[in-house]
Amino acid sequence: MKKQLIFISIILLLAALAGWKILHAKPALKEEAHEEAEHHHAEGDEHGEHGGMGHVELTPEARKNANLEIETAGPAKIRTRLPVYGKIAVNGEAVAHVVPRFPGIVKEVRKRLGEPVEKGEVIATVESNESLRTYDVKSEMTGVVIQKDATPGELVKDDRTIFVIADLRTVWADLSVFRRDFKLLKTGQPVEIHLDSGGAIDGTISYISPFGAESSQTALARAFIPNPDGTLRPGLYVSAAIGTGETDASVAVKPGAVQTVGGKPVVFVEEGDAFETREVKPGAKDGEFVEIVSGLRQGEKYVAGNSFILKAELGKEEAEHEH
Repeated sequence: MKKQLIFISIILLLAALAGWKILHAKPALKEEAHEEAEHHHAEGDEHGEHGGMGHVELTPEARKNANLEIETAGPAKIRTRLPVYGKIAVNGEAVAHVVPRFPGIVKEVRKRLGEPVEKGEVIATVESNESLRTYDVKSEMTGVVIQKDATPGELVKDDRTIFVIADLRTVWADLSVFRRDFKLLKTGQPVEIHLDSGGAIDGTISYISPFGAESSQTALARAFIPNPDGTLRPGLYVSAAIGTGETDASVAVKPGAVQTVGGKPVVFVEEGDAFETREVKPGAKDGEFVEIVSGLRQGEKYVAGNSFILKAELGKEEAEHEH
């Protein structure tokens, strides 16, 4: 009996000792797990700061192949433009309507439709009904025959146009502007007429109609356009951009520099041998520059061309770290 009591006492003592160790081990395990979590979190922060979304390093060979265009951020004049559409028309102030001086019979027609004419050049002859003498009909301006209504043997009167001559070295661009943009218009504004070849011809807004078109709810803005080589042909539709203002940006970058990473606009800034993403706030922009309101300083070097390659590299790094 005494031996049984001793045996039971030993068992209870061992059980109590095991319980004490378990109770004191739990906090240690929790603390160890917490330290491990903090360690992994710190590694993640370090990784996020120097790689992943914010950091790209390229080997010299990869950088050469990427052909990155590096520019220096600085001030620029940004011109805001209003895109519009319209149609080329004959310059109404450079058109001459040729009318015979006396009624008579057309004896000769020397110019055909579409042919060029010099100022003072004889374009037809008419025999007067009164004097029966033949007189010359001359052009009063240099241009192109755009309308002809005279045939040999035909009777013409002194109140009827027989030729229309237009000087196409200048034309009008009749542009349609939506009502929400009326307030942006004023005469004298610069206009770019876009060409199919990719270039542009510059002109000036010379007239803004006080009336609107009921069917389209637009207003006419007419631009005076030089056309020395006849590139712009009346009747053709064109796209254009009206310059509506200018912004003096203290910091600006090329349009190709701004990329979207993580849903935010960023610029890749050169930092030694690497490139860092810099979140920026874009402002006014045109075809040449984008204003950077915040996030970039004057004098910093940024990737202006082929920056999409760096964005792709970031995507690769993200995919690798997720695995």
